[in-house]
Order: sequence, then structure tokens, then C-alpha cells
Amino acid sequence: MPASLAPAPPRPSPLRGLLLLLCGEGFQRVLSFFAIAGLAVRLDRRDYAALEVTLSTLLFATLVVELGLPLLGAREVARDPGCERRLAAPILRLQFCAAALLVAAAWLGRASGLLAPRLASLLAPYATSLLLLPLLLPWAFQGRQAMEWVAAPGVVRQGVFLLLTALLVRDSGDLARLPWLEVAAVAAAAGLAQWAWRRASPPGLRLVPAEGESSVGAGALLREAAPMGASQLLWVLRMFLATLVLWALVAAEEVADYAAAHRVMMVLQAVLSLYFANLYPALSRAVLGPPARLRTLLLQSVAIAGSGALLLALAAAVKAEGILLLIYRGNDLCNPVAAECLRWLVLVLPLLAVRGHARMTLLAFGRGRLELLVSLAGTVVLAVLIPWWTAARGVPGAAQALLAAEAVGLALTLLALLAAWRSRAPVSPGGAVAAAPPGVP
Repeated sequence: MPASLAPAPPRPSPLRGLLLLLCGEGFQRVLSFFAIAGLAVRLDRRDYAALEVTLSTLLFATLVVELGLPLLGAREVARDPGCERRLAAPILRLQFCAAALLVAAAWLGRASGLLAPRLASLLAPYATSLLLLPLLLPWAFQGRQAMEWVAAPGVVRQGVFLLLTALLVRDSGDLARLPWLEVAAVAAAAGLAQWAWRRASPPGLRLVPAEGESSVGAGALLREAAPMGASQLLWVLRMFLATLVLWALVAAEEVADYAAAHRVMMVLQAVLSLYFANLYPALSRAVLGPPARLRTLLLQSVAIAGSGALLLALAAAVKAEGILLLIYRGNDLCNPVAAECLRWLVLVLPLLAVRGHARMTLLAFGRGRLELLVSLAGTVVLAVLIPWWTAARGVPGAAQALLAAEAVGLALTLLALLAAWRSRAPVSPGGAVAAAPPGVP
């Protein structure tokens, strides 16, 4: 750590961080869910299906913009809170470049007529919001366990979006307004994150290094972060692949049935995402200590998260029809097909709870490439099963395919973790992040 940087402040309690995430990001997910559920009620069923496909595509685009750098940045800041000076400038440059390329590609696709009219009216303007995402800086706040500032921008984003859509989108005639309301919401979130960063940063710590200061080379960052980013991309692909494939296989109304159930499952899954976001900095430090301490942390955490996810899944499966009726207010999305999809989808939650621990531990060890191979294998299984089981069993077959693929992925991830445990030395990006020599560009 450079001598010019002030010592890191005492780390906040992990329990405090988890509570902040659960309250803040949990509120964010609720706001997001009710915004989309409200749109599902007001929009034509086919327009709602197009919106869900657009949002699924934007999730992939978001991960391409991130390039795996938030996971890498959070891990390195957790180990050395003074390294933001070297990380911030190259991370922002890489992410802005990726966002600009994706935005240009989306607008080119719209101008060329390659996109279906419904998707074209949504996807290209929605993509404009990608240019603002790097300014949220979640990795810097997460690494320092300032979880309130990981969560607060998201609450503002979803709150602004919910308010604007409630006021300005009454039916399918207002569909074209939706993307620009999202851009406004992300701009509000980015403004809050930038204010928090400038207010909380240690004296002398800047996003862009001063002349003569060193930063980590972009190549070193990408080599280490790319497997993490690709693994995240595959995770989203597994979660949302069925929505995209069903768009090509079945009628839009059937896509809407699956998407309505899938959105409920993803809201429940969000609790796990918050849990792992809080756990990851602790794992990143625990891999540097005695194996017994890491083993205890994992066993205790798996018991808590796994049992909670199992109870949540069983309750949601029993009350599937009631959940859909409560959320979608008895409209066309409340039907037996959507309820059956929901019953199968919620059973994925306990598998994700256990697999997430193995995945995060592999990333904390720096074994991103190994985890990427495992994720790729599970994605291939899912890609084979979705069209096969959908043709044989209808839309619920896509939900069953996701459950089967995650079971295979869980087994493979646990085997990968056992292999990594035998050679426990954690890896940093070529030594560049852990100790960048003076003068590295």
C-alpha cells in the first residue's frame, strides 16, 4: 500500500453490511418487481413479452459492460482498501469503451431493420442507459463493505423508474417512452453514487490518477477479470436463456406465461444475490487465512442460506396460484401454465444457494477460469434441454430444463471447488493489482 494513502478505516461488521443490503437492495428489488408487474397489467400481453425479452437482453449487455471488473475490483479492495487509486481509472476506461460499442451496435441494429419492430422500439434506446452504469462504482463500495452505497443508488434507480412509469405509461400506446424513463432513472442513481464517492473517499484519493501516478494496466485487469465476467454472463444466460429461446419457439402469449413466473422466481432469488454480495469480501479475506477458518465460514453460511432457500422454495411452490393472483391481479397471466412454471422454477433456489458458495469461493481463490469451464458445461446442458423438453412438455418443460441444468452445474462446481482446495494459494491479476510497480501505465 503506498505510503501516501491513509490507513484503511476499521471494517464495518459483516452483519451490518448484510442488513443494509437486505433492506436497501431488497427494497430495490421490490420496487423493480412492482414496476414491471404494473406494466404487465397495463400493457398488451405481446408487448409485455417484448419488454421481458428486451430486459433479458439488457442484462447480458450490462455484464458485457462490467467485463467482470466489479468482482475483481471488490476482491482487491477488500484485500487492500488503498488500491482504488490504481484501479479506478482503467476500470472506468474499459467499461465506458464497452458501453459505447454496445450502444452503437444497438442503434445500428435498429437503423438496419435487423430487429423486429417491437424489439427495435425498446432495445436501442434502452441500451443508451449502459453509458451511465460505470459511474455507479459498486465494486469500490462493496470492497470497503460500505454496503449502504452499494444499495442506495439501486433504490433510487428503481424508485424513479416506478414513479415515472406509473405517471407516464398508461397502456401499450406509451411503450416507446419506457426506455427513456430507464435512462432517467439510471442517471439519478449515477448522480447519487458519484456524490457518495466524492464525499466518502479518503483525502487525496481520486477516480483518475494525477499526472505521474501509476495505475494498473488494462491488459492485466482484463486477463484476470475476463473469466469472472464470462462466468457472470453465463449465469445470466442460464437464468434468462429460456425466455429468449421461447420467443423463437412458441407464441408471444406463452412466452409471457413463462416470463411472469420467472420474474417471481428472480425476485425471490434476489435475496441470495444480496447474501452473496455481502459474503464475497469476507471470503476474499478468508482464503488468505487458515483452511479451518474458511471451512467453518462456508459450512455455517451454507446451512443458513441453504435451509432458508429451501423453506422459501417450498412455500412458493405450495402457494404458486395465490402468488400469481396477488401480483398480477387476476389478469391473463394468472393461469395454470404460469403456475406450473413457477412451481418448477422456485425449486432452483436451494441449488443456487449451495452452488453460489462454491462459485464465490472459487473466485476468491482466483480460480475464475476453472469456474468458467464449469459454468460453460452447465449452460450447454441447458441449451440442449430447453428446446427438447419444451417440444415434449410445453412451456413448463423450459422451467424443468433450468432445474435439471442447475443440478448438473451444482455437482460440477462442487468437484471444481474440491480440486481448487488442494492448491489453496490465492491468485491476483499477475501481481499487478496486489503490488503494481511505479510507472505501470
